Amino acid sequence: MLVSARLLLAIAASQLPLSMAIAASPPRPASTAPASSCKADASGCPAWMPSQAQMRNTIADYFCELADQGRIQPRVKQLDRAESSPLNCGALGEAPGSNFVCGGEMRFIGKGSEIDSITFSPTLRYEEDGRIAFYVGDDEEGEQVWRVPAPRSTSTTCAMR
Repeated sequence: MLVSARLLLAIAASQLPLSMAIAASPPRPASTAPASSCKADASGCPAWMPSQAQMRNTIADYFCELADQGRIQPRVKQLDRAESSPLNCGALGEAPGSNFVCGGEMRFIGKGSEIDSITFSPTLRYEEDGRIAFYVGDDEEGEQVWRVPAPRSTSTTCAMR
């Protein structure tokens, strides 16, 4: 059963490096998020996995950068804040530094309580410098391309006003 669960996680990650679907949902308070970003499963949740706080910040950085680039367009009139829901993450291998996948929802929240949500499940990894990178596809030579997002504080879309 453990092998089949890990296989399903690997298949989902390979099929959906970044699955994005727009749907509205009510915000959930950040204070209910557990410290770990993954479920307490010895093979899917090794000690080296990032925390909820680290992953939620990285996800928000990534989606704010996509908004800055015009690759996504939040459908709120006046953006108040951008935040990630609590996440469910799992390692795709047991070795430290293995790729991992996280699923959740990115929320763009407007001043008038408007919410635009994007569900996601990107494949991620730690870079040598300890930052988290997103798998964005393969290049012309078939090599994997990974991207570390710019900090949200530099975002023209999401920087706190």
